[in-house]
Amino acid sequence: MKSEARAAGNGYVKRERSTTTPPSSSAMLDRRPTKAAVKREFASELVAELSHGLGDGLGSDTGPGLAAGVAGGAGEHGADTVVAERGSAEQSLIEMKPTESSTGMQRADATGRHGAVGGAPAGGGAHAITVSDFMTDGSIARLCDEMSKLTGVPIWLRGVDGRVVVPTPAQGNGPGGGVGLPLWQIVPADEGIARAYALVGKAAPQPGAKFDLFIAPLKTSLGDIGDIALPADWGKDDPRERRALERAATILAGSAAESCQGQIDLRTKLDELGALFRLSSLLVQQTNPDHVVNTALDTAIEVLGFDAGSISVLDEAGELVHKASRNLSPHWLATSAPMSIDGTLRARALNGEVVSVEDIASDKRIANPERAADENVASLMTAGLLYQGRASGLIRLYSRVARHFTPEQAELLRAIADHVAMVLAHSRLRELREQDHAMQRQVKLAADVQRRMLPRSIPQLPGLDTAARYAPSFQLGGDFYDTEVINGSLAFAVGDVVGKGVPAAMIMSAVRAALRAYSQTAPTLSDLLSKVNLATLRDTMESEFVTLWVGLLDPTTKQLVCASAGHDPAMLFRPDPDGSLGGLAGFKIEDLGVPGLVAGVDPETHYEETTYQLRAGDVLLTCTDGIGEAMNFDGKKFGRQRLIDTVTGLLRLEAGASSQRIIEHVMWTLRQYSGLALGNDDVTIVVVRVS
Repeated sequence: MKSEARAAGNGYVKRERSTTTPPSSSAMLDRRPTKAAVKREFASELVAELSHGLGDGLGSDTGPGLAAGVAGGAGEHGADTVVAERGSAEQSLIEMKPTESSTGMQRADATGRHGAVGGAPAGGGAHAITVSDFMTDGSIARLCDEMSKLTGVPIWLRGVDGRVVVPTPAQGNGPGGGVGLPLWQIVPADEGIARAYALVGKAAPQPGAKFDLFIAPLKTSLGDIGDIALPADWGKDDPRERRALERAATILAGSAAESCQGQIDLRTKLDELGALFRLSSLLVQQTNPDHVVNTALDTAIEVLGFDAGSISVLDEAGELVHKASRNLSPHWLATSAPMSIDGTLRARALNGEVVSVEDIASDKRIANPERAADENVASLMTAGLLYQGRASGLIRLYSRVARHFTPEQAELLRAIADHVAMVLAHSRLRELREQDHAMQRQVKLAADVQRRMLPRSIPQLPGLDTAARYAPSFQLGGDFYDTEVINGSLAFAVGDVVGKGVPAAMIMSAVRAALRAYSQTAPTLSDLLSKVNLATLRDTMESEFVTLWVGLLDPTTKQLVCASAGHDPAMLFRPDPDGSLGGLAGFKIEDLGVPGLVAGVDPETHYEETTYQLRAGDVLLTCTDGIGEAMNFDGKKFGRQRLIDTVTGLLRLEAGASSQRIIEHVMWTLRQYSGLALGNDDVTIVVVRVS
């Protein structure tokens, strides 16, 4: 016997192996140690090998855990149990019952028990990946060799196609070959099996010969990716020894598969991150939403492994309209009826759940499984397109076969659905913004038209100084003023339509047009307001009305005739330096009020008119309520009295202030008072000063 020591973890484990050619199959067990010694020696050897590391893609951090599983398996489970399912789940195996075959693998239980030489692992044809896809330095293949040398039993590693993975002969530095040389290779099944038998000094079965194999599959979430194989009849005379080796092979296969599964999970996460990155990039680029929807659907089907799917959005009526679909028939897409009874699954998805149906044919929630069978869809996963808690549609993915869904898949579908919902929401916001911009352009044009409807210039008659100002709270407003000369007299009017913005501006245009139309023919101001009232009544709703104040001033006689339709009275500022007129602070303030109902309410309304005699130095001011109702940041109104104080304060300092100067001073004071709060209502003011 020859002994050699090798570092394992933090200590050393002694390993012995035979250097002579092993005897024939019938005598293999006679020259081996006792059963207990074999278990201890094998566990120590495997601990040493695995602690030294599965230093390739099968996971350098899984060695200690696997070694512990081997050591524990020999004691805790006894000789009649094995550890299966990637080395993490424990399962008792039935007694081995060999099945002979020369053409294909025969599986007997969950761990994979029996087969024939030349056959590929069960399910191998259904999977595109194999164990060699995860290997770097071939440690698992070398470990199979070391187990063969330790036990005298040929053991080999196979891929899903039945070919054998073997380490390359040591030719220099490195664990399996020379510098720059491959550390492992894939050989045909017959060559690999012959190599494994030769490694223990045995003659391999002839090609085509029938013999039983023990198979320890490498099982992953994608299916079997290969297996560890060994003859099934080498120890039939001692089943406990045979079970011990089979258990070790199963643990090794399970740990290797677990490491491969880690890489599969990592690749899956990378695919998921890549999918979300692509969708995020499309979102940042603000690509066409239809392109994003189609890309998202293709990404979801590809990454999650589905066969078909669709993305639908809710229209204004609350019905789902397909935006994109893959591998679904027109008949399926044309049917709007929900799959579940009473549409419960659809409702749950629209409320934010990720809903899955693993087997449509047997799920009692499905209303019409026959329809799904006709479409050849067997399972479903769906999620609502939610943005800020509001559902805008559904993404639905279908598989042709019944399958199990994991929480990770549900999370990824939720993330994809959220991205699609965000894109659709942003697209809708862009549409609204574009519509708003178009509307703003139209409003600006309408505001230009409205400004053109105001007098381009104020008539200036001898002895009269007239000025006016209009400031809408929005681009369009409901206030207006008008001035014109009728029979040598100055006619002027101030109006205020209820409301603001576009509706008020449209009513204002109609009222001003009526005022202009009747002003040249109406014999009196009273008759003029009556005609305007009837015209307004025809063109407005019950809640819409307008206030008007009109005046006619003769520049020669200084006589003013005025009438009002519910408007605030005009104010007359008359100088009274000695107080003989009963004024205060040098001015007598008089309201030129005339009773009258607002226009546009009662067709039977009769309007009165009043005559006032003005004189030199008088200042006549009429305005809309936007001045008096303007508020400061404390919520206090500017008020009528503050307006009076503003005008009289200016006139005391500038006795000859013009009408334009008075308006500028009022607007400046109003702005000082209200600050940025100014603009809640339209402001219109007309001032006439008698010289």
